[in-house]
Amino acid sequence: MLELTAGHVYALIGPNGAGKTTFFNTLLGNIPLRAGEISINNQRFTSMGRIERVQTFAFVPSRIEGIHHLSVRELIRLGRSPFTNLLDIPSAMDEQVIRDVIAQLSLEHIADKSTIETSDGERQIAMIAKALVQQTSVLILDEPTAFLDYSNRIKVLSLLQRIAQERGIIVLFSTHNLEVLADYTDRILAIEKDSKKLIELPNTSTIKELVASVFE
Repeated sequence: MLELTAGHVYALIGPNGAGKTTFFNTLLGNIPLRAGEISINNQRFTSMGRIERVQTFAFVPSRIEGIHHLSVRELIRLGRSPFTNLLDIPSAMDEQVIRDVIAQLSLEHIADKSTIETSDGERQIAMIAKALVQQTSVLILDEPTAFLDYSNRIKVLSLLQRIAQERGIIVLFSTHNLEVLADYTDRILAIEKDSKKLIELPNTSTIKELVASVFE
């Protein structure tokens, strides 16, 4: 049995086609749980409704292209949509949550810029902000550094560490960058190539050990 702890960062690794996306889609409620059992804060996963899942899991895709008529602030505000009224009008509390996250992630200088005018790294951090305003206990990211240069990759990974610690949430991201795991994760989750079992490995594992355990 695997147990993920709040305040920790977990990386999910495995060969292409091993099931990483399927695992994420199961947690997000996009596909049904096929086998096994998942519990969140002592509540069975299969008993959670759509709203409960939205309040528990936030998702950040690997990349978003800029949109001319969408500012960074408006992009982040979309994360509050599950909690707004039927007219999708944010309340004063919603706006305060948005301002707090913008400040926490130091996005004030680009908040009113069009997303088309921002860099890949800035948009990725804005997408993390969009997820954070959902105020969930689990943050899931699909290869968040896949399209970033080295500097922005380190910036995003350092940010994820800080978010996990400051907010006391679980951060789970998939990655193929094995060289970052020792410095920016607490534990490693891996999908074995043949058995498809989800196993846990220490973040002190060497790249050679990871390749032997998971990819060969």
